[in-house]
Amino acid sequence: MLLRTLVSASVLGVALASPLALRESTPLVAGTPVAMTTFNVDAAHTMVMFKVRHLGISTVTGRFAKFAGTFQLDPASGQVGDASMTIETASVTTDNEMRDKDLRSANFFAADSFPQITFTSTRVTKGAANTYTVEGNFTMRGVTKPVTLTAELAGSRQTARGWLAAVNLTGKVKRKEFGLVWDRMAEGIAVVSDDVAISIEVEAKEAKPAP
Repeated sequence: MLLRTLVSASVLGVALASPLALRESTPLVAGTPVAMTTFNVDAAHTMVMFKVRHLGISTVTGRFAKFAGTFQLDPASGQVGDASMTIETASVTTDNEMRDKDLRSANFFAADSFPQITFTSTRVTKGAANTYTVEGNFTMRGVTKPVTLTAELAGSRQTARGWLAAVNLTGKVKRKEFGLVWDRMAEGIAVVSDDVAISIEVEAKEAKPAP
């Protein structure tokens, strides 16, 4: 689901630590892996967020508290492989109980009927420096469409417990294309914009084989 890195993620928890420190202090470093390494998203150090315009003048920011994902990476070369992410729609929060209840309802995510949002990468293209274009299939409310995310490999580090890697993803989706068609106008302005910006800041740990 979010990551060939995920994926910023429809339309992709709470009190989570930010991976910014890793991004700022750790450049991409050479290491020993000679093949792709699988990384598991560390939910305690990852943020899955979305932003949508309200009444054309302000922005509502939401996040999901429950999610899981994997991606493949060779820390030595920066080569990125397959990625996926699953997001639990019932875990959506905007720090407003009434609004969150509405988001879980049939007006938007219909969490009872469609409990998950998923992203599965289909292609990753290397760009300048540590940037990538991540193409994949995004599924929300039972509708699957291709979505393209922009990814930055923010850093990687080898520790005593294995490799860590940080990836930041951004993108946009149109909610109505995925069945979130609730709409209301106020003085000619949409109460909720159709455009939703996705932002996912991932810290991930090297997956260890089962003993």
